[in-house]
Amino acid sequence: MVFRLVPREEKFFTLLQDAASNIVGGATALSQLLVEWEDVPRKAAEIKEIEAKGDRITHSIVKLLNATFVTPIDHEDILTMASCLDDIIDRIEAATARLVIFRIKGPTEHSRELARSLCLACEQVSEAIVHFQRKRFSEVAKACVEINRLENVGDEALRLALEELFDGSHDALEVMKWKEIYETLEDAIDRCEDVSNVLEAVTLKNA
Repeated sequence: MVFRLVPREEKFFTLLQDAASNIVGGATALSQLLVEWEDVPRKAAEIKEIEAKGDRITHSIVKLLNATFVTPIDHEDILTMASCLDDIIDRIEAATARLVIFRIKGPTEHSRELARSLCLACEQVSEAIVHFQRKRFSEVAKACVEINRLENVGDEALRLALEELFDGSHDALEVMKWKEIYETLEDAIDRCEDVSNVLEAVTLKNA
């Protein structure tokens, strides 16, 4: 039993790290798209592929959970973490898809700022998961504090974006489009905080 548990324990963390690296890749690709704004449909399709990869990783985690009696941390915590990571990449892809579906002509500085905060939050999520596997619980705590700070930055960025959007100078259709994009980007940052909350709870159980 011991010999079977060790590789499976490593596999769970490897898959979670893969999922975290995937959200970093998706957030980075979206941020670059908003900065460069070139060949948008092709780059949006690439981000869709990143989202599909995330689905496959999540499926692998669930499959492994169903086949494993003893897990390195609580079964429910692994499942929640995997689900939260999947939510992040889903929202990254959703925001990207809306750029194409809504026929957005060019990015706003608000969208770029939200995407930058999202990138930083995703990077902290990835680092926190690595630290947790290595039992560097103080580093996990630091990363979680930073994720919380970035979530607050995202909240403020969304508030300013909406304030400017509803100042009366914009076409109603453009207001509708950008409101949905901004809120989807900020929601992705919120999901990073969800991962942080799970990691904090699991750290308390395992420290």
